[in-house]
Amino acid sequence: MDFQHAVAQDDGHSTAGDIGRRLGAKTNLVANYRSRLVAAGLIEPTGHGKVDFAIPGLRQHLRAQARA
Repeated sequence: MDFQHAVAQDDGHSTAGDIGRRLGAKTNLVANYRSRLVAAGLIEPTGHGKVDFAIPGLRQHLRAQARA
């Protein structure tokens, strides 16, 4: 969930570097979570080192959860 909340902070795609900084995580950990979430269909690659949500409305849902 932390990874998804880190992605939800951006209005568009997120870079692996930004996600890693937000989580305080090393590159290999970010890559592992990225792979798992892509395989689960929650995020999708949008370019080299970039991802975005694959499910419409998920960003807004996660942002609302964070405010509650």
